[in-house]
Amino acid sequence: MSTWSLLERAFGWGGIVAYHGIGDAPRAAVMHVSPPRLRAQLTYLHERYTVVPLRELVSRWHARLSTRGCVAITFDDAYAGVSVYALPIMRDLEIPATVFVTSRHAAQGGSYWWDDIERERAALRAEWTDEHEALGMPRYDPMDAKGVDRIRRRVICSFAGRWPGPIVQRDDTVWRSMNWDELAALAAEPLVDFGVHTLSHPALPLLSYAEQLAEMRDNLSQLRERLPRVLPIVAYPYGLYDSTTVRAAQEAGMVAGLTMEGRATADHPSPMTVPRVGAGEIHSPPSLGRRLNRALRPFLVIRNRGSHPRVPSDPLARRFDGISAELQTT
Repeated sequence: MSTWSLLERAFGWGGIVAYHGIGDAPRAAVMHVSPPRLRAQLTYLHERYTVVPLRELVSRWHARLSTRGCVAITFDDAYAGVSVYALPIMRDLEIPATVFVTSRHAAQGGSYWWDDIERERAALRAEWTDEHEALGMPRYDPMDAKGVDRIRRRVICSFAGRWPGPIVQRDDTVWRSMNWDELAALAAEPLVDFGVHTLSHPALPLLSYAEQLAEMRDNLSQLRERLPRVLPIVAYPYGLYDSTTVRAAQEAGMVAGLTMEGRATADHPSPMTVPRVGAGEIHSPPSLGRRLNRALRPFLVIRNRGSHPRVPSDPLARRFDGISAELQTT
């Protein structure tokens, strides 16, 4: 038996894999995964794990049942590519998933500001490459995202993660959210559940308690007015949260909160601060499997320190009655 198999047997493995956009985007656009890469990753998970709906994973946590070997799939931001590209793969493999929806973008089928930046960056590539010698500029490197990262951080810090301009409507399937009609059509697929991703995709810790509460509570209400199988589970935008965010989420009726801390879950995680493994930066299925191995959790906690939002220090001891019934909402 290989060392890897021994580690899996000894420590167990599992967790939540987070996707965003699905489609053919520039390789540097880490928020997007190509359909072939998605198929390869989901096939790998299907063959080695028990892929379950997110609601089942959360119900097991609250019931103090083991989740060893269980993996759930999520798609943040309700990109149109989920319906066009991901759904056929999910059907082929019979894999369930939860789609997290932002109300403001669903109202228009609009693009997200970080994708608008990526589009402009990609459009500059040919011009930059042609002119760099004459202008004395360095050669264009499509994988050098440091400048884009600085812009992202500035938007998050200066505008609480909400672009101050209008949302741009697009007709493509890569760079935009599904609209309400498209989401309703997707809801006809029983493999798909929906979750809370706020009204406007803000950096929640930079808002007041009342604003955070409204962002989650009103998003949940709007989703339940329009879609079936809406779960009271929030995926914190940008993975950002603090103790105030957790309190607001609980007050808004959330029974779980998902972060982006890049590692496997514990067998019984704190349900309001559950880590997920982002698949956008992982190119090989075995690399994804290593991220989901609980034997590596201590190493990943140390390696990721400072790269992800700080985990609140206050303990979360609140118990939720009727959790299983609530998560079966139709």
